[in-house]
Parts: sequence; C-alpha cells; structure tokens
Amino acid sequence: MKAYNLLFVSLLIISCQEKTFADDITLVYPKNTKMKIQEFNEDGNLGGNNLIYVGKIIPKIDVRYYESILPAPPPPPNEINKKYYNEKNNKEIDSIYLSKKPYFKRNLLKINFSKENEPYDSLTNKNLEIIVKQKDTIPIYKQDYITHQFKTFKAFPVFIKNISNKTLKIPTEYKGVAFYAFDNDLKNFYYLRNSNYMICGTRVNFYTYFELKPNEILIYAYPYFKKGKIHKAKVKFYDASSKEFNISIDDKIIEDQRNRYIMDF
Repeated sequence: MKAYNLLFVSLLIISCQEKTFADDITLVYPKNTKMKIQEFNEDGNLGGNNLIYVGKIIPKIDVRYYESILPAPPPPPNEINKKYYNEKNNKEIDSIYLSKKPYFKRNLLKINFSKENEPYDSLTNKNLEIIVKQKDTIPIYKQDYITHQFKTFKAFPVFIKNISNKTLKIPTEYKGVAFYAFDNDLKNFYYLRNSNYMICGTRVNFYTYFELKPNEILIYAYPYFKKGKIHKAKVKFYDASSKEFNISIDDKIIEDQRNRYIMDF
C-alpha cells in the first residue's frame, strides 16, 4: 500500500508539471557525437556563435550553429580587384564551407542596419518566454582560430519565444544569453562565466539587429560548467529571465571570476 501511494504521488507530480512550447521540439544531432565539458578559460581562441535557430516552431531542428550573425565585409571597390576578389573568395568559401557544414549554417540571418541608436524594443518577460532545458545535453561546436580544429562541448539548450503580438528587434551586440548563479553570501544572483578574460568591443557608427516575429523562437546553447555543488541559477536575455533552476557548478570556477556583477531580476 505504501509503495502504491508513492507511485501515485510520483505520477501526480509528473502529470502536474507544466508543459511548455519547448517540449514539442526535438533537437537532432548525430548520436555518436563525442562531447566533453569545456574547461575554464578554454574558449579564448574559439570562434562560433551559440545561436542554433531563429524561426517558427517545428518538430525537429538540426543542431547546427550560425557561425557569425553579421555578414562578411564587402569586397574592394575597384572593379578589377572586385572580380578577382569574388572569384578567389568564392572558391575559398566553398572549400571552407565543406569542412564547416556539419557544424555551422551557411545561410545568414537578415540583418537590419540603423545609423540611429534607436531604442530597441524592451525585451522583457512581458514579450519573451525563456525555457531552459538544463538536463538536456546537446553539442556546441567551436573552431580554434589558430589550429582551425573543431571542438565539441557539452551544452544545454535555451529556448526563447516571442509571446507578444508584435515583431521584436533582437540586437546583434555581444550579449545574448547570460548565465546567473545565486550567491548565498551576497543574497543575490550574479553573472557567471566559464572564463575570466576581458571581452573587448569596438565602437561603430551604425547599429544592427534582426527581427523575431510573434510566436517565433530563438534557440541558443550554453556550455555546461565543470560539475561541483548544486547552485540555484537563472538565464537572462536582456531584461527577460527564466525561472529558477538547479545546476552543478565547480566552486573553483566561481572563485576564479574576474568580477561579480550582481543583477536584480
């Protein structure tokens, strides 16, 4: 009777779990893919974006990444140089694409440019829903800038849906998905990275963004941390944040952070 009651309670808990839009999506990748946990500071020479998908909800989505969100720079203005550049560049692109095809997408996002620093739509929980599948393991691919070798790390998917009735502007600036862990001493969530080097940016005289239509989704991957103690965590995307979840993080990674940026949710 006791065993029956425990089974009943377990089934009741499972049945009461809230279903999300992300539950209808299967992320597809080769099942024999060998993955490893990304070491602290290992991503210093690695290129490749964490964005997998932008578009309508479909049942199956291949785990391949936008290598870069922004398009390549234009060819030289001189017509003779331009022709040579295009012929040479196209051959190089085809060759490079063959090696990157299993990992990165060739198609580019439609990027919008603006000379005005117009206020982007406020990206909050009023217009975005964030679902974190921290127990699902998918590969995230990176390429070493120096050796050109590919590395495959264990990651978990983050699904973001436009729940508003208008098209949202998603900036292309280097922010995207940010990870926050809870600090018992600070009594707050703070920004946590798997590295402690500085991220330097350059100022430009234009601003870029891509659009996310109503009911469309973004799918990102976030590399797992080396395992340790269980910590409470959230994922933040601009001013929108996920529900709280638990995840394992090595305390040494927390100790080695360059700075701790506290964030109120």
